[in-house]
Amino acid sequence: MHPGVARLYVLCFTCHRFRQVNDRLIEAFIHLVNDYEQTARQAAGEAAQNALTEAGTHLKAAGEVLRLFIDGSIPYHASFASVRKRAFALLAPERFEIVSHYMCNVTFDKTSFEWSRYTALSHAIKRNLRHLFTELAMAGRIEDTPLLEAVAFLQECLRSGTPLRQCKPSSFPTAFIPKTLKPHLYHPGPGKVKRLDVDRFEFLVYRLVRNAFEAGDVFCHDSNEFRRFEDDLISNARWRHKDAMLKELNLPVLLAPIEDTLARLHDDIERLLEHVNHHIDEGDDPYIRVRHQGGKPRLNLVYPEPDENVNHAFYGQIPSIDIARLLWFLAGRTSFLKAFTHVLDRYVKHEGDPRELLACIIAMGTNTAKTTIRRKRG
Repeated sequence: MHPGVARLYVLCFTCHRFRQVNDRLIEAFIHLVNDYEQTARQAAGEAAQNALTEAGTHLKAAGEVLRLFIDGSIPYHASFASVRKRAFALLAPERFEIVSHYMCNVTFDKTSFEWSRYTALSHAIKRNLRHLFTELAMAGRIEDTPLLEAVAFLQECLRSGTPLRQCKPSSFPTAFIPKTLKPHLYHPGPGKVKRLDVDRFEFLVYRLVRNAFEAGDVFCHDSNEFRRFEDDLISNARWRHKDAMLKELNLPVLLAPIEDTLARLHDDIERLLEHVNHHIDEGDDPYIRVRHQGGKPRLNLVYPEPDENVNHAFYGQIPSIDIARLLWFLAGRTSFLKAFTHVLDRYVKHEGDPRELLACIIAMGTNTAKTTIRRKRG
């Protein structure tokens, strides 16, 4: 091979492999984010079900607590502390909130529990996602600028080794945070100032980046599967010379005005429709029956009868055999199995077993079984 051609091959292979590596990184990132999200949501669903079950089992005790308000044995001037002591003896203090929410028909806040679960998983999330996230080169459209600002901020902190907790609260970009999630990302701070939970902030960036990758709003230029749509199109600089480029292709359909092309295609389709309709009206098609109901023609497909022979009568005279016997017959007449060579090539000291080869061919052809060839030793 000519050295220049060889270098071109190596360059193309390197570029393709680099894009494949980026694809694998993005796929791993998306897979891990999905796993953590499913784990948190499953835990939230189980917690909601447990809370519902637990509240239902303590309803009787809650009724006994309510009965204290009309219990005549309790003096009218009894202290609240003494009544509360008796109430806690009937229902544990930690059960009151769950039972009261259930009695007030207050639904379990699954979203809040889900985000608290992300806090519990923060160590695993940082360990498995940060090294992937920092290596991704992302770009997006204008409408995704708030998210990309958060991505740039987070990547800069992670690459420089700056702990997020040491960053100024005002330096965090927060314009991308949905309003519905702000109550779960901020905690009450001193005074009326709310404090941003940096662990939840980090995972929210990961989750929104995952969504943007899957929707195509965020892309990676050095990628095969996650690059932008425009990368598959002709560049604007080249398209400025479209007339010369179209002439080089030598395709008349591209040089003709689109109005003429559409008009010609319209005439072709009309001619074909007239031909098909005439064919049906004359009764030349045995598989379509025309019936007239209310002055309007209706078409019905004619299906073969159950006892109708679909195949030609000639094939009914030939006895049927299974595909294994047919391949064995062909192997004996054509010796096509000799074309199969062992993957080890010259290091093999015995010929392949034709039965094993046929078993593999049938298994791969029918896609109904997996065959394992056991290599003989010695």
